[in-house]
Amino acid sequence: MKKILLLFFLILTFQGCVKKFDTPVETKQAVYQVAAVATFASFAHTLTDSIINPSIEFTSTADINKVWIEILSPENIKISAGVIYLSDNGSVSSGDAVKGDKIYSALVLMKDQYINGFYSINYFVEDNTGTIKKVAAQTFLFDNGKSNVAPQILSISTPDTIEVINDPVDFIVTASVSDSNGINDIKEVYFSTVRPDQTSSGATTSLYDDGNFSQHGDASAGDGIYSRALSIETTNQKGTYRFGFTAKDRGGLLSPVVYKYIVVK
Repeated sequence: MKKILLLFFLILTFQGCVKKFDTPVETKQAVYQVAAVATFASFAHTLTDSIINPSIEFTSTADINKVWIEILSPENIKISAGVIYLSDNGSVSSGDAVKGDKIYSALVLMKDQYINGFYSINYFVEDNTGTIKKVAAQTFLFDNGKSNVAPQILSISTPDTIEVINDPVDFIVTASVSDSNGINDIKEVYFSTVRPDQTSSGATTSLYDDGNFSQHGDASAGDGIYSRALSIETTNQKGTYRFGFTAKDRGGLLSPVVYKYIVVK
């Protein structure tokens, strides 16, 4: 009974904030209009609350066959392999408060293993002609409830010395990175460079963990080893270059900077 009351409370709270729509959606034979979408700016996972209750209201449902959503992570990946259908059946288990009130709802578990960041919800309708349309969208900031810990750079691999005689020399730098909140919590890895004359543009260069060897020099995607293919020209200054490597997580925390030195001859 306590769980049912909690779900009702979640449903009522969720439907308390809505975004209004006034543009009808029309197909050749079907006409329906979105009246409102329940909205929320953020959601924090806790031990007692891990469910969101997305819902959408229509002015008429006579021409509507199915309603569903897709939820995309900050990496633009669907969090569910299957279809997340919304219902107007009055069932507490499906997150709907009142049967036949033209409000379609669902309960969606937001797991604590999901990464922090902005998620998007896209709403779709299939009408009685079989036509499918995306009719609404919203975003929310998700907090997985875990204490955020800064990432760490475990090791750096670079050549110690590069000799440039006639042609440019290509080489790869790599950074092995870890994060106690999960490797997906790492937002970016980059380095800045100080030239032999101690000048620097202040710009940063990104490393990649995408498995794109031909473009970025990375051998395997998602293994926590970030890479970047670089080139030294004959016109570059000769001497010792300082590279400062940093990892940043999705909560904005930075790793300690790790420095490596390359001598260009």
